[in-house]
Amino acid sequence: MITLTKYISTALFTIIMSIGLSSCSTIVSDQSLSIGTFNIAWLGDGIDDTIQRDESDYKRIADVIQESGAEILCLQEIENSTSLDKLITFIPQYKYIIGKGGRSQNLAVLYKPSVSVDNSYEYLPIAVDPIRNRPGLVFNAKKGNFDCTIMVVHFKSSSRYDSTEALKILARQMRYKQSEIAGVWVDSLLQNTKEQDLFIIGDFNDFPKRIKDPTLTPLVQNSSLVFLSENLKSCKYPNLFGIDHIVITKTSVQRFKKDSEFIINTRSMYDDKIADKISDHCPILMQFDIQQKDND
Repeated sequence: MITLTKYISTALFTIIMSIGLSSCSTIVSDQSLSIGTFNIAWLGDGIDDTIQRDESDYKRIADVIQESGAEILCLQEIENSTSLDKLITFIPQYKYIIGKGGRSQNLAVLYKPSVSVDNSYEYLPIAVDPIRNRPGLVFNAKKGNFDCTIMVVHFKSSSRYDSTEALKILARQMRYKQSEIAGVWVDSLLQNTKEQDLFIIGDFNDFPKRIKDPTLTPLVQNSSLVFLSENLKSCKYPNLFGIDHIVITKTSVQRFKKDSEFIINTRSMYDDKIADKISDHCPILMQFDIQQKDND
C-alpha cells in the first residue's frame, strides 16, 4: 500500500491515513467540483522539444492528472494541440481547450464531461508585451448549481534569461502590470455582468506574501479577491511559498470546501530525474460545493 502522505502535502494539515494514491480520485462527487492548476513544464509535441519526453513520461503525467481527480485542470506551458493529444491518449475522458497566443508556451484547460465548458477566448491585455508574455485564457464552467468564469494565467517569470538587474526589474514591472490588468478584468465583470463567481488560476511566478519587491500587490489588495493558495509551499523547494495559485472572488468563498486543498507531490513520488520529466511544478487542487443555490 502506498501512503498518501508520501505523495500529497497540504498547507493546513498533514494527512496521516495510510491509503492508496488512487483514492484521490474518490474526492470527486456529485456534491462538489474539483478545480486545479498544473504547469507541465515545456510540454512539447515530440519535435525539437525543450524537454525531451518519451511515451512513458507522457503516461506518468497522465497518471498524475488521473489520480488528482481534477474535473477542471488549468494548464500552462503547452506547446500546441498535438502536445495535448499525446497526453490525453492516456486519459481519453478529458477534453481540452488551448490558446494560441503564447507561441511555444500556451495556456490550456482539461475538463471532464461532468462539467459544461463554453465561451472560451484569449484575454489579450494580460500579454503586456506580446513577444514576452502570454494572454489569459478565459472560459465559463458549470456543474450543478455552480457556474463561474475562469481565467487561466501564466505571468512573466524572473528567470535565468533575465541576466541583468535591468532585465530583472523589467520582469517584475511586467508581472505587476499583469496583476493590475487581471484585477481590472475582475472588477469589470463584477460591475458590468451578472457573473459574481470569478477565478484567476495558474502560474503567477510570485507569491502573495512576498515582502521585498512584491508584484502581486494589485490582486492581494483587491477587496473582491481571496488567494486560497497563499499558504501552500513549493513541492520542489518546500521552504518557499508556491507560485501556482487559485484566486477567487469573495462571493465564491462560501462554496470552497475547507481543508480540501492539496498538492500532488511528484517530487516525493519519483527520483529527480523522472520527476523533472513530469514538471518542476506540482498540481494543486481544491473542491467547491455545487449544491448551494446559484448566487447570480
